[in-house]
Amino acid sequence: MVEDQQLVKAVAAIPQRSERQQDLQKLVGAFVDVGIMPQVQNTNNQVIYGRRGTGKTHVLRVLSSILQPSKNVVVYIDARTLGSTAQFTDNTIPLGIRCTALFRDFLEEIHNALLDYIVTLAPEIADNALTELSEVGRTITEPFVTVVPEKTSDRILQKTTDTDSLNSSVGIVPVLKANFSATASTERASETERSTGYAVLREDKIVFPAISSRLKSILTICKSQLFILVDEWSSLPTDVQPYLAEFFKRAFFAFPQVTVKIASLEHRSVFRLQTSNGLVGFELGADIAAGIDIDDYYVFDRNPDRITDAFGDMLVKHLRNELPAGYLENELGIYTGHELASKLFSERAVFQELVRSSEGVARDLINIFSTAYFAAHRKGREKIERGAVLEGARQWFEQDKEGNLDEHLRSVLRRIADEVIGNRRARSFLLPRELADHPVVQKLFDLRVIHLVQRGYADKDKPGVRYNIYSLDYGTYVDLMNTSKKPDLGFNPIPNEASAEDFIVPFDDKRSIRRIILSEKILA
Repeated sequence: MVEDQQLVKAVAAIPQRSERQQDLQKLVGAFVDVGIMPQVQNTNNQVIYGRRGTGKTHVLRVLSSILQPSKNVVVYIDARTLGSTAQFTDNTIPLGIRCTALFRDFLEEIHNALLDYIVTLAPEIADNALTELSEVGRTITEPFVTVVPEKTSDRILQKTTDTDSLNSSVGIVPVLKANFSATASTERASETERSTGYAVLREDKIVFPAISSRLKSILTICKSQLFILVDEWSSLPTDVQPYLAEFFKRAFFAFPQVTVKIASLEHRSVFRLQTSNGLVGFELGADIAAGIDIDDYYVFDRNPDRITDAFGDMLVKHLRNELPAGYLENELGIYTGHELASKLFSERAVFQELVRSSEGVARDLINIFSTAYFAAHRKGREKIERGAVLEGARQWFEQDKEGNLDEHLRSVLRRIADEVIGNRRARSFLLPRELADHPVVQKLFDLRVIHLVQRGYADKDKPGVRYNIYSLDYGTYVDLMNTSKKPDLGFNPIPNEASAEDFIVPFDDKRSIRRIILSEKILA
């Protein structure tokens, strides 16, 4: 089956990122819901967490396609496409100017989405709605102008007038008579002239009441709900994020006709900041619903069979998108993920090894599958074998994960691997819960070289102390699979010869994990 030319083309054509799929129908068709959509398909403001490649973009795009037919105005905004080099790299520009300019980019995207909706879907109310929308555009683009007195001056004008006169008369008959008179006068006047100078101030700022009232008016006219779906929030500068969060709260959170959903990396999101003037930004739980974490739905060790079937169905849907209509079913006899695992892989356990190697990250699954498939194709194999999966996992780890580690992170990862894999022959370990926010742990987690298995494990031997359970990435120990240092890759029942005190039982199915507790010292 690996040699099938249509299948070869289809595997090569699978987009490795959701945003690379321009056909929305194909994107929606490739989605496999494991319980996420019911939690986001509502009018609550929400934050959606998940590491790179877990499907945050896919979730938002599918949500957008579900919401649009219901007279909703939906705007999907990829934060990576906003801003300018000045806003991201020039720290000499005042923070207020950078934040305002970036928020204006968000508002322009919303303005364009409203314009498309009014013109295309609501022409019967277009006149009134467009009048309100033009005011929104004016508020966004025009600076805020104020006229203030700047300088007042007085000028006094003095005016003086002098008047002189001489009069005389002479009489001859009958009596000699002569009269003489002389007068002199001076007039003085003063005038005061006052002049005032005014300054016209142009401020680059957003008036939130104006934005909110206009949006509310437009949505009332359209009888619609506005959904703002913001992707890649964590790509924004961290110093700008809390102020943008404050802007979102003031502009959109005040009235229920607008819903905001934000997809982001948890440890690279700064939604709130304590300043000398008080808190800036919004508070999770109080101002916006506490985020769901997509990672929690794809932890392989919590439910191996369910995750294996879900990822199998995901691959089937991606292949169906790239193959001629009906080809996968009629020519290859594959309808479900379970059939894909049995027909394209040498055995189901090999496909399960592929799913395990992805560590619950859909993007990693696609890349490792593609690498393993073409490795089998080069060797002329009919099916994908275990060795191809291991090699694909090793290559992907080196290319996409280890290459992004700096020297310090690489050193820390090496020490953890030496202790957990080399000395303890295991793949999982415990860290005190307070270390979850340690910068090194956050970076290793974000880069997908360690994976969170369970939060808040309570150790019966240390009451009151909580731990998080992590596992090392599949790629960190794949080279050791055929050596004497081969680790235990799964959670297994406690061996008869082992001490029960050295194991913990984290899940309901009674699978156990060796108790390996690491301290902060190993992160230094």
